[in-house]
Amino acid sequence: MKLLSNNEVINHKTEISNAIELAEEITICTAFLKFSGLKSLLELINQKKTKTIFFVGTNFYQTEPSALKQLFNDGHTIYLNTEKLTTFHPKIFLFRTQNEVKVFIGSANLTSGGLETNIETSIECNTTIDSMLHNDILEQLNYFRTKSKRIERLETILDYEKRYKIYKEKHQIADKAFEKEEEKIAEAERKREERLLKIEQEKEKRKNPTSDSNTIKDRFAISDDYKKSWPLFFEEFKQFKIENNGNTIIPPSHKLHKWYKRQREFYGQIDENGIRAIFPEHLELLNKENFFWGNPNEIIWMQKWENKLARLDTYCKSINQEFSWIKVDKKNKQNPLNDLAQWCMDQRLRLAQLENEKNYKTKRRKITEYEITRLKEIKFLTESENEGGIVNQDGFIQRLIDLENLKNKCLKAGIRRWIPSQTDPNPIVAELGGWLADNLTFIRNHTKNGTQPELAKSRSKDLSDLGIDTIIGKE
Repeated sequence: MKLLSNNEVINHKTEISNAIELAEEITICTAFLKFSGLKSLLELINQKKTKTIFFVGTNFYQTEPSALKQLFNDGHTIYLNTEKLTTFHPKIFLFRTQNEVKVFIGSANLTSGGLETNIETSIECNTTIDSMLHNDILEQLNYFRTKSKRIERLETILDYEKRYKIYKEKHQIADKAFEKEEEKIAEAERKREERLLKIEQEKEKRKNPTSDSNTIKDRFAISDDYKKSWPLFFEEFKQFKIENNGNTIIPPSHKLHKWYKRQREFYGQIDENGIRAIFPEHLELLNKENFFWGNPNEIIWMQKWENKLARLDTYCKSINQEFSWIKVDKKNKQNPLNDLAQWCMDQRLRLAQLENEKNYKTKRRKITEYEITRLKEIKFLTESENEGGIVNQDGFIQRLIDLENLKNKCLKAGIRRWIPSQTDPNPIVAELGGWLADNLTFIRNHTKNGTQPELAKSRSKDLSDLGIDTIIGKE
């Protein structure tokens, strides 16, 4: 018996993969099933002569229909728990090889997070088919059967998929509302902490007026041990960055957070001569790794931003797309990638706002150099043109027709200001506004830099013929 976690090189995925290779029979019970976790084991599972038995939960609609379809199409046995009054929450990975039995029981679901990245623990037990433990597990599996429905037809999964899509759509709306409220609470907490800190500092000053400077000096004193250990911590920091797709913001739960926090403190401490407490050579190395020096109160916001960036990068790599960009799926509003597509639009608007602040009056948070660097690292598509300057002229002509139709419709209705806005409540008009903004940026940049001058001139003329000033983007 031994404890298994995802904190080491050997994690749930590696151990379960090894067990699959040796097993003759496999049974898996999981509360949540996601394709991200299934695909990493599916090739090994499908090589077995005997089909695998799956017991899968559906509570909170975390199980993805795509994963269920894959298992069904591959011929595996699926028991879908449909109990509404209780939550199906076991995580059991059972493997039999002749008379030998290996079982993992713990917290890890069959998801990429459960197998690799989440903080998870499980107990690995090795026993035999005639042991009390094995008999108890079989008895529990029989109980699961009584509380589950075996999937015999694809329609069962399709019915679940309908409910899944409705649930996800409603929750996306709720999540966005909650995120805004959470930011308000975090801001209130920050202000309260600042007030309390000032009160405590004032109390301390009254008690000991001369202690402030000594306390600061002691706090930022650098020991020989710190100097010797710094390169080791720095290497760990670089490894963290590699493992997290370039993200340099270390969360409080990580073992490196204390060192990370210390660098920020040294950076923020400036003496009377304007010199920072951090060693210049350390600062240079950290800057090369795009260390995040931004406002510490923005760390929570930036961690969420980094999560979106990682999702975008992972998805685009999974479909072998050379650049990072996702378009809003207007035909399917329930597409789970639409929130990421909207995030892409927001980043493009923030970049445009930085380039021409006078023409972009928005409440969006100003983009930082750190974020710009991170977007460049994943080859974020800053214009609607394809990566590498490949131009879709047919698409441009169609958009011109759309613009002219919109202009005629507005003028006929007596609406003089017809130029489409990216923030229009009508998603079709908003997308047209985004396309127009991208092309105005394209024209300005290529005219200024002397790249693709003929194309820039041609597009400028086409838009000018519609009455659009390509310099400032107004009719």
